[in-house]
Amino acid sequence: MNKLFKIRLLPLMCVILSIAMIAACKKNVDTASDKIVLLSFGPTGAKHGDTLKFIGNNLNQVTEIAFTGAVVAKAGFVSQTSELVLVVVPNKAEKGFVTLKTPQGDIVTKTRLNLSVTAKVATMTAQARPGENITLTGDFMNWVRWVSFSKDKVVNTFVSQTLNQLVIKVPDDAQTGPLVIYYAGTDSMELETKDTLKVLLPVVTGFATNPVKHAENVTLTGTNLDLTKQVLFSGVSAPVTTFVSQSATQLVVKVPASTTKGKVTLVAASGQKTTSATDLDVQLPAFTSFAPSPIDPLANLTIVGTDFDLVSSVTFSNAPAVTSFISQSNTQIVVKVPNGVARGKVILGVKNSTLTVASNDVLEITGDVPAPTIALPFYKDAVTANWNGWVGGGWGGNKDYNNSTPVREGNKSIKIDYVGGYGSPVQLGGGNVVIGSYTTFKVSIFGAPGSAGKRINIGINASDSHTINLVEGKWTDYSLPISSLTSASKFTEIWIKEYSGTGGFTIYVDAMGLN
Repeated sequence: MNKLFKIRLLPLMCVILSIAMIAACKKNVDTASDKIVLLSFGPTGAKHGDTLKFIGNNLNQVTEIAFTGAVVAKAGFVSQTSELVLVVVPNKAEKGFVTLKTPQGDIVTKTRLNLSVTAKVATMTAQARPGENITLTGDFMNWVRWVSFSKDKVVNTFVSQTLNQLVIKVPDDAQTGPLVIYYAGTDSMELETKDTLKVLLPVVTGFATNPVKHAENVTLTGTNLDLTKQVLFSGVSAPVTTFVSQSATQLVVKVPASTTKGKVTLVAASGQKTTSATDLDVQLPAFTSFAPSPIDPLANLTIVGTDFDLVSSVTFSNAPAVTSFISQSNTQIVVKVPNGVARGKVILGVKNSTLTVASNDVLEITGDVPAPTIALPFYKDAVTANWNGWVGGGWGGNKDYNNSTPVREGNKSIKIDYVGGYGSPVQLGGGNVVIGSYTTFKVSIFGAPGSAGKRINIGINASDSHTINLVEGKWTDYSLPISSLTSASKFTEIWIKEYSGTGGFTIYVDAMGLN
């Protein structure tokens, strides 16, 4: 029985032995192969100066190892055997795949080598003009991905970049401030420079012509004036962006029509502003006197002053502008007074300008009714101390308590522009004016063109008290019994309210108070 079992087992043992021999032969063939194989490398999150291990077969045939940004030749390996190569990560190496150079061709790692870096800025350019290059020196500058200038102006394209140096062009709209450096590595990081980059701005140091005339050219002198994108003149809302000529030391600009005396401001591409230390003066005509006063309508008025060659028109109260004169010189204008003029200041228009110049004195007109007598004035060139409350507030329009013409008495009146229905731009409130023996409320009102037929209401103590139908083109004096306005013993509020429900017209108020 045992003999039969041994006979049957013999063929099976032969088969097993054959398979084992074949396997052993294959292993010997693989081991003996001269194919260069990279099995693994690492660590992949190393630092510069760390030693990397490359594990594989026949690695003794590797001639050099190429990193992104650096190459290590065979002679630079720490050690090299068939199964292992040790290499120190060079300082210039960057994130990326690693290539083993061999006689059989390149072997590229399947994973990227990442490195842990800490960038440092040692020095940087202290100041520069927009468009110029600045240089940063330090460690691992080649790892920088972008640089942010002040106010989040990001630059990610560089003039040049090496391990220890970064050259960047300053953007046109960059501003003064520290830089923020972003660099990539195993852990991406940001750092802010300790030093501040000063971005140069245009600066005005003087004016070649001062004073200047409107619509003429003014020459600004200074530094970096070629960086100017806008010029702001005093009294002008819109910036000037078109220049006659421009260089680093001179900027020639046409003076806008509404320019007033004041500083000139330059605006750079960044929006930053620099302002002149001195005022730019604008040449304007100036009054000395006029005669006669009072004067008859249609008579000739002689106006004396300076720079009258700049005068383009003369305007009297309640009359259109006069642009044709009897005579005109640099110091004197003779003009015919139109019919229908009212007492008021004389206004000069200025050539090539939107500005006007008002006389200091009021021109009296022959035959004018004298201004009313008021015992307790509330407004006489200004709101008086007799009104012991507050001045302000209001809605539905605009007011000017210092209007120069027309005036009923003195030198000032209140101008009211109604822009909405039932608005009251002028309000006197919080008062405690005891009426006592006073019996009459007085006010003078001049209706500007377009006011005829419109209505206003004199409101006393927050009540609509008396409605007035406006008269256009002349002063009308009103005397209103206090008893018809209020039954109270005090005045606490005075409103001058639009009462047509439309707005869109102008009135002037003067000579207001109690009698």
